[in-house]
Amino acid sequence: MDHDQLIDLTRRALKLARDKSTDLAPQQYAVDARDYTSPERHNRDKAMLMSSPQLVGYVSELASPGAYCTKTVMGRSILLTRTSDGSIKAFDNVCLHRQAPVVTGCGTAKRFSCPYHAWTYDNTGRLVGLPGREGFPEVASKSDGLTELPAAELAGFLWVALDPGATLDVAAHLGPLADELDSWGIARWSPLGEKVLDSPINWKLAVDTFAENYHFATVHQQTFATIARSNCTVFDSYGPHHRLIFPLNTIVDLDNVSEDQWDPLHNMVVIYALFPNIVVSVTIANGELFRIYPGDHPGRSITVHQNSTPLDLSNDAAAAGAAAVFDYAHATVRDEDYRLAEGLQANLTAGIRDQLVFGRNEPGLQHRHLTWARALRQ
Repeated sequence: MDHDQLIDLTRRALKLARDKSTDLAPQQYAVDARDYTSPERHNRDKAMLMSSPQLVGYVSELASPGAYCTKTVMGRSILLTRTSDGSIKAFDNVCLHRQAPVVTGCGTAKRFSCPYHAWTYDNTGRLVGLPGREGFPEVASKSDGLTELPAAELAGFLWVALDPGATLDVAAHLGPLADELDSWGIARWSPLGEKVLDSPINWKLAVDTFAENYHFATVHQQTFATIARSNCTVFDSYGPHHRLIFPLNTIVDLDNVSEDQWDPLHNMVVIYALFPNIVVSVTIANGELFRIYPGDHPGRSITVHQNSTPLDLSNDAAAAGAAAVFDYAHATVRDEDYRLAEGLQANLTAGIRDQLVFGRNEPGLQHRHLTWARALRQ
């Protein structure tokens, strides 16, 4: 995002903060409560995600040739590698023999030896070692290998398609947001690991919590609300995606500062909702990634929370500070957002009311659900 765009967004955010207002949708919008509880809708949601490009991590997780990382997407283990020519590849992390994962975690390796019977693959997926070869006359090590999935790196992120035969066009998927996401430099930021939330809430409830800040003054009274304004959001949509600007409490101080002295990222948080299940949060000090997946039934979801930082992690104080920010954000989402959502899920499952209402002051929520509904119709 260039400086002029940041200044324009700051002007918009400052006006809303000054006016104690927020961007508004044209009208209220209601969704069927069964969207969060119906097995039929749950299965359609899973199919929608399976057919969509999946953002699975930061490019910095595969910083150099020989790097690898493993990811779990809706219970499916995926291995990503960076090969000697600098390209990335993705595979189902499933051995040809007895379907054991061939590797776990992240690191650097040219070859992966399955922990079960030591069938060995190189980082292009080829089977290069087979102990007891005489027992497997139909396996040709030079041609067989791990099942490859379409993979790409764009806008600082790693992407895969879950269908081996699919065409993965991330540039078309992101549209004009591709350059904006790339401009943050997230590809060069240091990853801080993953934290997983296995929660008794529908995956859409998990996504919902990131789509508005109307709840900050109540749910986050002692946490996020001490930093950012409540019920004050700049909203812009980009096809199936949208961007929210959450002004920090300090933004009103800019009334006394000349625009040429403004430092926008000291006064806002930028939230991207990427269709269908990704949330990216960018601040002056960190880039958060929430990968949110349906669980094995409508009342369960898995959130993989990642974080990256532009700080120099070789500096112990900087590393400790970045880790503390990650811990704080994760604990707040876990203990405040998702814990509250458990009560919502219980009421939804009980079938007490037929609908949920999204206000005009929740345009992100409305956009997200309208986009899902449109995708399901198609």
